[in-house]
Amino acid sequence: MIRVIVGSMLTGAFVVGLGLIGLASGGSRSLNAYLILAGILFTIGMFGFLARRNAISMLMAIELMLNAVNLSIVAFASFIPTLAANGSVIALLVMAVAAGEATVGLSIILAIYRNKKTPLVDEYDAMSQ
Repeated sequence: MIRVIVGSMLTGAFVVGLGLIGLASGGSRSLNAYLILAGILFTIGMFGFLARRNAISMLMAIELMLNAVNLSIVAFASFIPTLAANGSVIALLVMAVAAGEATVGLSIILAIYRNKKTPLVDEYDAMSQ
C-alpha cells in the first residue's frame, strides 16, 4: 500500500516537473520541450534496463526507450516540413519493430521461465543445465 502511495506521489511530481520543463523551454509548441521529454523517457528506460534483474521489467524498459525514440521522430517530423510525410511512416515502422521485439522477447522469457522457474536474468546463464 505504501508503494502505491509513494508511486502515485512520484508520478504526480514527475508530471508537474515535465510541465515546468515544457513551460521553461518555450511552451508546448517548442521542439525543445518534446526533445527534453524524449530524453527523460529514454533515460528512465535505460536506467530501468540497467538496474532491473527481472526479464519482463527489462523488456518494458526497452519499450519505453523505443517510445522515446518515436516521440522524437514525430516531434522532428512536425517541425521539419521535409520530414512531414515520412515521419509518420518511420514512427509506424519503429512501432512494428517494437511489437515484434516484444512478441519474440516475451516468448523467449516464457520458454525460459518454464524451464528455470524464475524470471531473473542472472539465473539464465547456464542454459544447458
